[in-house]
Amino acid sequence: MKIGRIQTKENNGLVFTSVNVESTQGSQKLWYSIEKPYSHLLSQKSDAFLLALLIPAMAAGEDIYIQGTVSKVLLYNLSNNYQRILKAIIPSLRGIRIFPSDISQNKDSHPTGVATGFSGGIDSYCVLSDHHETDYSDPYKITHLLFNNVGSHGRDGESLFFERYRGLLPTARNLNLPFLQVNSNLDSFYGKGLGFEQTHSPRNTSVGLLLQGGLGAYLYAS
Repeated sequence: MKIGRIQTKENNGLVFTSVNVESTQGSQKLWYSIEKPYSHLLSQKSDAFLLALLIPAMAAGEDIYIQGTVSKVLLYNLSNNYQRILKAIIPSLRGIRIFPSDISQNKDSHPTGVATGFSGGIDSYCVLSDHHETDYSDPYKITHLLFNNVGSHGRDGESLFFERYRGLLPTARNLNLPFLQVNSNLDSFYGKGLGFEQTHSPRNTSVGLLLQGGLGAYLYAS
């Protein structure tokens, strides 16, 4: 699998960041979109795209060649123990190698933003109880809420994604927190046997890595 360099463009108040992906399944573009006021959070690293496409590459048994900068620690983890964990969960996956064109030594300044996904469920409110409504100095105090379209709304569930976001928006406003709407076509890369229930963690975490230009931590509500 070959993952191209990051491309960014603006359209109708949205900023799209994408890469071209070539594999035995053909050529396709993987994209994410975010509203323009939050585009300063976007990272120039390819970490998000690497994590997002790791499982599809393992399902196809294809090594990954990525034209972009990948964090050193992420590359180590995705090349070793994480693959063993994934194969224990989904035995049909095969181990692969990852070849980035550049490796970041992770010496950049650490962003201060802290995000969590917000769906209005009990997991979301548990994280907010622990890391938003607190009276003590919390290094992981929530600064941003995310609502992602990476598969939880079903195949071709974009309209449901927008409807659910609108329903949650008043609650996010009451919490006085930015509520980011992140759309993507990531689900189209996950074929039969790679359902959302088994793969939701890397799908959603790829959004956290996408926004690491301004987010230094992503608390997974689960």
